[in-house]
Amino acid sequence: MGQKASRRSLPPAEEVEEAPYELRSIRAPRLTGWIFRLAVELLDSPIAGPLWDINFRRSGIPQAVRELDMPEPATFQPVWPLPAALDKDEILVEGHPVAERLMVASNGVPGFKAGEERRKTGGKLDRRWTISDFAQAYAAGTTTPSEVAERVLRCVEDSERADPPMRFLIACNAADLRRNAAESTQRYKQGRPLSVLDGVPYTIIDGIDALPYPTTAGTSFLHRYRQATADAPCIAELRAAGALLIGKANLHEVGMGMTGLNTVHGTTRNPYNVACYTGGSSSGAAAAVSAGLCAFSLGIDGGGSVRVPSALCGVFGLRPTVGRTSTAHCPENAFSIMSFGSHTVSIADAALVYAVISNAGRQGAAAGPAPTTVPAQLFDDTPAAAELLMPLKGRRVGVYWRLFEDAQPEVVAACRHALGLLEEHGCEVVPICVPDLEQVRVAQILTISSEIAQAYKWATADRALKRQLNRETRFSLMAAARFSATDYLQAQKIRTRIMTHYRRIFFQQGIDYVATPTTGATAPVIDPMALTEGESDLTQTGELMRFTISANMAGIPALSIPVGQSSSGMPIGLQLMGRPWCEASLLYAGSVLESAVRPLIKMPGVSYDLL
Repeated sequence: MGQKASRRSLPPAEEVEEAPYELRSIRAPRLTGWIFRLAVELLDSPIAGPLWDINFRRSGIPQAVRELDMPEPATFQPVWPLPAALDKDEILVEGHPVAERLMVASNGVPGFKAGEERRKTGGKLDRRWTISDFAQAYAAGTTTPSEVAERVLRCVEDSERADPPMRFLIACNAADLRRNAAESTQRYKQGRPLSVLDGVPYTIIDGIDALPYPTTAGTSFLHRYRQATADAPCIAELRAAGALLIGKANLHEVGMGMTGLNTVHGTTRNPYNVACYTGGSSSGAAAAVSAGLCAFSLGIDGGGSVRVPSALCGVFGLRPTVGRTSTAHCPENAFSIMSFGSHTVSIADAALVYAVISNAGRQGAAAGPAPTTVPAQLFDDTPAAAELLMPLKGRRVGVYWRLFEDAQPEVVAACRHALGLLEEHGCEVVPICVPDLEQVRVAQILTISSEIAQAYKWATADRALKRQLNRETRFSLMAAARFSATDYLQAQKIRTRIMTHYRRIFFQQGIDYVATPTTGATAPVIDPMALTEGESDLTQTGELMRFTISANMAGIPALSIPVGQSSSGMPIGLQLMGRPWCEASLLYAGSVLESAVRPLIKMPGVSYDLL
C-alpha cells in the first residue's frame, strides 16, 4: 500500500463503560449501469490489487480491524451461558410434541379461542388476518384450507399480473399446495386438526430447504448443483403442525444485500409503495406477510435480514438468539452470525411460530440452547384487562441516545414516541453507552461476507458461474476474497468485545431491553436501471443496517415492531434487543407496545383477503 500502518491499542472491554460515538455514515458513490459493469470487471481483473487496497482504506476496514491491537481472545460463535432459572412470567414448552407446544403458547394469547369467528367490519379489510383468525374460521366451518389455497393461487396470479409484478415468490407448487390443503381440510372435517397451525398458510425464504421445492438462494444456478434432500428442521416442525407452505419467497441473491434487489428472479415490491424496496435479504417473505398473502413467513437474519424488511414492510420481525435453530439445510450458511427468524402479523403469531421453530434441530448440540419458553400471558388490551396499570413496571430499557438519534428525523420521532409509550406502561428508560460500534460494523460485514464466500467458493471458482451472479453479489464476494485469516480473527476479537459490552449492559447495569430504530431510513425508492443492471449503494446499505448488526455479532435476540408511518406513508420500526435466551421477555414487551401503537398502523395499498 506504500503507507506505514498506524496501530491503535484498545483497552480491555471490561474497562470501557463510556466511549466517544464513532459509528460512521458510509460515504461512497452509488454505482449502477455501465459504470457499475466496468467497475466490477476492473476489480475482478488480475491487476486489481491496488484498487482493492484503495477501496478498503476508504471504507475504513484497515483502521477498524487490521490496525487494532486488542487484548481479547477471538470468539468464533457467540455462546452465552444458559439462564439459571425460568422467569416467573414464562412457561416451559420444551420437550412437548409440537401440538402441545402450540396449545400452551396459544393459552397465553388473549382471545385465542378457536370456534369464535371474527368478521370484517363494513366489508372492508382493515387489518391483516392472524393465525387465530384462520384457526377460528376453519373450526367454525366458514371456510376450509382448500378454499384458502385456491384464493392464495388466485392472489399469486394477480400479484404477477400487476404492473409492476410484485414478485413475492420464486416458486409456488400448486399441486403440492392443493394436496396439503386437501389433507388439512379432511382433518378438520374429521375434527382432528394437527394443531392450531393446521392449514394456516405461510412462506419461507428460498434459502431454506423445504421439499418438494428446489432451493435457489436467489440465484439462477444453485438448484442445478445442490439438491435439497430433506426439510430443514424448522420446516419439519411446521409440517408436523400442519402449517400450509404456499411457496418459496424471493430474496436478495445469496442473502448479501439489504434492499431485496434481485436481477435474476425480479425484485419484490413493497406493498406500501410498489416504487420502493422491501428491504432484504428476506424481501419476499416480509412483503408476503405485509400484503396478507400468508399469515407468517420464515426468513434468515445474518445482519438484520429479518428485522429490516419487517420494519420497511410494517410487520413484526423476530430474530432469536444465535443457536436457537439449526442452520442445517441452508446453503447461505453464515454459521456464526445468522438465525432463522419470523415475519408475522402480530406478536401473538410471533410467539406461536417461535414455539414451533425454537431449538428445532438443536437437540444434542455440543453447546445446547436454553430450553424454549413462551410468555405465560401476552398483554391483554381488552377493556376489562386494560385497567391493569403499568404492565412493564420494573423493566428497564436502555437507550444509547447518540446511536438512537442517528437516523432520519421522521424515524427518530416515531421511535421516540414509541419509547414514550413504553414509559407510560411502566418501563424505565435508562441512558447507556455501547462502545466499539464502528469496529462492530466492519467486523460484522467481514464475518458474514467471509462465511458466505466460503459457502459459495465452489461457485466463484467457476468463472462462468460467477458471471451469472448479480453484480452486487459478485462485488461482495470478490471483496470477501480479499479478506485474510488475520482479518477474520480480528473480527472475532471484536465479537468478544461487543459481547462483553452487552454482558455489562444486561447483567451489571440491569437493563432488560436495548431500544433503537430498526432502520435509519424508510424504504428506499427503486432506481429502474438497478432492476436489470444491479447497483452498489453502500451509503443506503449503511442506513438500513446501522442498528441491527450488533445483535448478530453478539448473538442476542432482537424484535422489530411497527410503530408508525412516515409522512409519505412508509412504515417505521422500533427494535428491541434482549438478553440472550430471553425471547419470551421480548415478546411480552412487544405485545404491550403493539397494543399501544395499534391505532397508528395503516394497511398497505397492496393487500389480499384470504378469508
